[in-house]
Amino acid sequence: MFIPSNLRKNAEEMFNKALKPLETIRSPRAVAFSIIGLYFYNKAKPSPQNLNKLRELADYLILLYETQSSDGWLWFEEYLTYSNSKLPESLFYAYLATGHEKYLEIAETTLDFLSSITFIDGRFTPIGQDGWYLKNGHRAHFDQQPVDAASMVQTLVLAGKITKKGVYSKDAITAFRWFLGYNPLNQVIYDESTGGCHDGLGESSINMNQGAESTISYLIARLSLT
Repeated sequence: MFIPSNLRKNAEEMFNKALKPLETIRSPRAVAFSIIGLYFYNKAKPSPQNLNKLRELADYLILLYETQSSDGWLWFEEYLTYSNSKLPESLFYAYLATGHEKYLEIAETTLDFLSSITFIDGRFTPIGQDGWYLKNGHRAHFDQQPVDAASMVQTLVLAGKITKKGVYSKDAITAFRWFLGYNPLNQVIYDESTGGCHDGLGESSINMNQGAESTISYLIARLSLT
């Protein structure tokens, strides 16, 4: 892919500025996205410093998992909210970068736990945003978001490539079909007539707004399967 040199330079400057506060980040999702960013940056510009930062962040997620997980709750936090699959996905990338088997083990364990909750009767049913899912509580089923479906597709595709387990690739397709109407309301989320994507799935109807985030989520999910 050709990217103009001035854009590359600007992107690198922004990235280097973002590296400085990494050690202060404690949000699990922010940590996960940072790991993924470091993985791809290190592929372009390998350095021991990049890998050290990546390991530190991945080890922090492992610490969270070891602190928060328990029988029946194999997760990094005491709740499931949004973009959940990015946490195990980041550990898959950490494994690719370092070869550390612990990252792979926890990535698979947590992804399997998330899948056991979000695949219901053969359909992908992401955690609803109208209440989320607190440990020892009841999960929310509605106000499902396209970003969660896209995130799950990306994570499952990566897991399938790394582990060679067919179940992950199969589940990735099932998660993508959420956009196409294979969801609790049998409503098509992707609007072929506009090229846009509806903003979510409520208890009785879809959100008629078609925002940029939702449309980009659909496109990312679709590209991930190609």
